[in-house]
Amino acid sequence: MGSCPVIFKKVDQNVIRVMAGLVSAIAIIFIVSPQLWLLTLLLYDFLVRSLDYKKASPLFHIAKIIVKMLGLKKIEIDAGPKEFALKIGFVFVLISFIMFSLEEALAAVLVIVFLLVCAFLEVTFNYCVGCQIYKILKKFTKLF
Repeated sequence: MGSCPVIFKKVDQNVIRVMAGLVSAIAIIFIVSPQLWLLTLLLYDFLVRSLDYKKASPLFHIAKIIVKMLGLKKIEIDAGPKEFALKIGFVFVLISFIMFSLEEALAAVLVIVFLLVCAFLEVTFNYCVGCQIYKILKKFTKLF
């Protein structure tokens, strides 16, 4: 994780992974049956979490309930990589929302497929695609 942003703020890894699972489930539903309200839900949730207003996030509250029901112990990790990935996720959902609003449903679905892959990797393998994107961006910005 040496290439990930570090902000010295802690988050519970289990809550993050369960939220990624919820995002995955919503993404799968959208891929199977594209509906604007699903993108609106994702867009809202990513936005409020990106603005660090988790209290307004339905996925955050559902994830906390699931973690508690499963009896998972808190695993604290640095929030930097997860916040960076969250912002990338917001951008992808925003792009998909715009594409869908412009009646480009296939393009919207393809963007959500990418989001699903990222969320799925987080849930199943604890692999953060955001860290890889961050590393690429760091190399790219060194060129300038």
